[in-house]
Amino acid sequence: MVCTGCALLCDDIRVEENDCRHACRIGDAHITSTAQIEAMVNQSPCDTDAAIKSAAEILMSAEKPVFVGFGNSVTEAQATGIELAEKVGAEIKTFHTGIFDDILDGRVKTCTLPEVRDYADVIVFLGCDPMNTHPRLLSRYAYYPRGEKRQHGWEEDRTAITIDLRFSHTASICKEAYTIDPNRQIEFMDALMDALSNKVPKTTYDKKRILKLAGKLKKAEFGVIFAGTSAPPRDATIRLMDRLNESSDFRLLSLAPGYNLRSIAEQLRQLHNRPGDDRDGSSDGSGNGGGTNLHEADCILCLGFDLMNSLPAHGINGKMIVIDPNDTLTSRYADVVIPCAAGGIDAAGSAVRMDGEPVELPLIRESERLSDGAILKRLLEVVR
Repeated sequence: MVCTGCALLCDDIRVEENDCRHACRIGDAHITSTAQIEAMVNQSPCDTDAAIKSAAEILMSAEKPVFVGFGNSVTEAQATGIELAEKVGAEIKTFHTGIFDDILDGRVKTCTLPEVRDYADVIVFLGCDPMNTHPRLLSRYAYYPRGEKRQHGWEEDRTAITIDLRFSHTASICKEAYTIDPNRQIEFMDALMDALSNKVPKTTYDKKRILKLAGKLKKAEFGVIFAGTSAPPRDATIRLMDRLNESSDFRLLSLAPGYNLRSIAEQLRQLHNRPGDDRDGSSDGSGNGGGTNLHEADCILCLGFDLMNSLPAHGINGKMIVIDPNDTLTSRYADVVIPCAAGGIDAAGSAVRMDGEPVELPLIRESERLSDGAILKRLLEVVR
């Protein structure tokens, strides 16, 4: 099966009775999860039909609806969600798709995960901790494996570097780790770009270490930056990529949460010829990056997204609709909860891996739950 625990979409998982092989701890927990939710309206249990009817009524009466999430839904469900959003006049806030937009625009160079494995000699984990978010990235692609041009792996052929707000688990296995102040990220990036231009950086950070870092980056034959959710602002990351590619060869990949975020970024661009709401537009997670503010929305539909685990609940006054396979903090406070099947487990479909590779997600387990796509289709049929 294909694991939808993260955007790596590992395709070598074997699921047998009471056994899940090859999956990481995140994938194993995702596949074997029993934390399923029940349909509810106003905190009271009900059947799925009643929950869908109540959700439709809220959507039809809303004047400023906002849909959030989409990253943990199959591509087909995302397409139906976009259609429903257009019908009710809702804005879609996907979060964390900004780097995908730059990649799709051709604004920055990118590569596939097998190319990382085969060719990368310098790998930078920028604002991310894949050991805790994408645990098999290092073992399958980015550090430990032997590749076509990197036969000696991490011992000799690869240099892994972290630049992050804290000393993470990933930093503990890297050869170089740089911890930067969250309020001085731009200062660090500017200092690094000065060093890449053979200038002594004007900074309160350790100048010698930054010059050393710049030297290693400039010597890269095939460098890769994995940008995560705590990376410096998107424009600074793009400027760094431009500077690096003046003297070496670097590629950028987004290491964002949600197994199918790249797909929703692609669909929004194709349908509207515009990017999805990017991380810079809502870098604090508030969704204030233009359009309807989440605090102004009178209806928020959370599709496979635990909003209240990312945002403080205060100030969100709109009716909350949750469509999710699992119990979340948001589902406990939602006005309407509609349980759905999980993509790649009890719902089939397709997805796009973080590097752009399309992947089919077969059904591995039967259940009585409706898929999120089926729920959205029913809402689409009812709302006027």
